[in-house]
Order: sequence, then structure tokens, then C-alpha cells
Amino acid sequence: MTAIRAASTGLGEMGQLSEAQAELVALIDEQAGLLGSLTTRLLTTARLDAGEVTVHATPVGVAALIEEVVVSLRDRLASMKVAIEIEEDEMVLCCDRHLMVMLLTQYIDNACKYSIYGTTITIRAVQGRAEIIFSVHSHGAVIPIADRERIFDRYYRSTTHGGARAQRADGTGIGLSVAKRVATIHGGYVWVTSDEVEGTTFYAAIPVPASKRCS
Repeated sequence: MTAIRAASTGLGEMGQLSEAQAELVALIDEQAGLLGSLTTRLLTTARLDAGEVTVHATPVGVAALIEEVVVSLRDRLASMKVAIEIEEDEMVLCCDRHLMVMLLTQYIDNACKYSIYGTTITIRAVQGRAEIIFSVHSHGAVIPIADRERIFDRYYRSTTHGGARAQRADGTGIGLSVAKRVATIHGGYVWVTSDEVEGTTFYAAIPVPASKRCS
């Protein structure tokens, strides 16, 4: 993948390509990036399932964590409105930052794929009694009740999630299973609600250590 992307970048920088050639080079670069992302997710999924991933828990500012993910997805979010609601500005979570970035990235990216263009994606974090609950809300087609448990299974994709747009959305059914596994290895859990009026919300509840300190 590195060689392919290096080659496509080199071709693009030659500066003597026709418009059609430049579009093909850009397509190669884009698809190589998608394939690289898929490969990373597959390897991460395999490592999570095999118990080969160790949680390196450190104190992480929730606001900074969400901002990091939103900035990394700014191109994907360009056609959407984004609202961030954090209950407490100084909220801190003891977690593996890298893994939590993966979880939130999947939730927000999923909202980008299946929500109605131009609507608002709302990212929230609230402090519960013994956990911090992250949620990503969007408006799109309703996820049927029968799909709401299976949607977190690897390779499963709801055929009605997003309607016609779902047919155009790139995806493999891997990302939400990774999100679930990340929450699980933190001792947490995930779920989804979906309603024609209220919209769709994906949740992840991550426990807060009783000692308030990272082990």
C-alpha cells in the first residue's frame, strides 16, 4: 500500500497529466487510502478478538478527545452541521486514547455515511454515576428493531440503514464491531436507539474507576 500511494503521489506531482489522467491518479490514491484503512481495521479487529491488545489507560480530557476526532474527520463532515455538547468542560476519562479515538471515529463516520445531507450530527458526553456516556446522534432512515443488536456484529450491515444512501455508502460492517470491542475491553458497553422522529443515536458507556485514578 505504501508503494502504491507513493507511486500515485509521484505521478500526481509530475504536472504533465491530462485532466482524465489526473482524475485516475487521484482515484488510485483515494482507493489505496481506503484499502489501507480497511486493512488496519481488519488487523485491529483480529488483535482485539485474540486478546492481543493491551489497554494503556491514561487520563484523557473528553473535550480534547472529541475535538481530535472531529478535526480528523473535517473533510467527511464538510457537508454536515456538527454540534458538540459536553456536560462538564473539565471532564476526564481514564482510557486508552488511541482505542477511544477509533470508537468515536467509527460512530461519527457512520453518522456521516447514513444521515441526511445538511442535517446536524450531535456529539455528546455526559457523566453518569459510574461511567461517562458518549453518544452520536443523527437523522436518517430508522434502523429496524431486529437490526439493533446485530448491527454491532462483524460484517453485518442493515439493509435499510440509510435507505438509498446506504447503497452508496462505503462500508464493510467491521467498524461498529470494533467500536463494541473497544468499549468491552474498557469494561463498558454499546447500544443504539432509532426512531423516525427522534433520529438515530449510537451510545458507548465507559466506566470511570472508583478511585478516580488510572491504574
